[in-house]
Amino acid sequence: MRIILFIILATLPAIALGCEGECIVGITKAFTSKYASLIDTVFEEITQEVVTKLFPDRRYSSPPTYLMKPIISAYQQNAYTTLENDIFPSYFHGKCQRPDPDNPDEPPVNPPGCPNPDCPVVCGTPGSLVHFYSTLRFIVYSSTRRQLQAVAHPGTKPYRAVERKILSEAGYRGRRGNLSANLGGTRMPRQRRYEQYANSEFSKIMRRLPAILEEICGGNPTDSSDGLPKCSWENEMKEFILKYP
Repeated sequence: MRIILFIILATLPAIALGCEGECIVGITKAFTSKYASLIDTVFEEITQEVVTKLFPDRRYSSPPTYLMKPIISAYQQNAYTTLENDIFPSYFHGKCQRPDPDNPDEPPVNPPGCPNPDCPVVCGTPGSLVHFYSTLRFIVYSSTRRQLQAVAHPGTKPYRAVERKILSEAGYRGRRGNLSANLGGTRMPRQRRYEQYANSEFSKIMRRLPAILEEICGGNPTDSSDGLPKCSWENEMKEFILKYP
């Protein structure tokens, strides 16, 4: 019986296995690692703008990114899981077999190049990720951008925590210097006016977050072959992806 089963399996068309387990984990981790340093740069720029606008009389040897820790931590908590889902299975999933036009009555077959090294069918194999790499690159960028916007949205717990850190850092003591002209001369208590001003300015700064990420990635946020040139890593990542069977 076992011999018969072996013969049957041996005569079936080769099935292109999908990217599963170690493959999914490895590729997702590789992209999250690539973006980690870029995210650091994004928040360094954001923090520097906060300092310039809200602490003009302070001098820091480097941007005090600890102010952004609640938002950064919230992003890091969900970065891997969200990105994995956005790549697999939301876009790349399933087998690559397609009906053979020359033998329509026969079982589906793997198109040339599938599963590796260059599979022209959207499916869950490494070769498909390589063939549609520009799409994969855009998915990773879009997922990262969307996650940042989600955790940095006004009203979220991380956002409110950063607001409190900024006000604490200001250490309200009448706020002297260049801020005075911005606070106006109403009868509202000066501390309350500063809080409103700080929250308003912080909101404006955070709205620039997607634009900063786009700029760091080299612009052209599309799935075209020349999109996001500084967030591509194409040759390196293709070689990495193809190490999986």
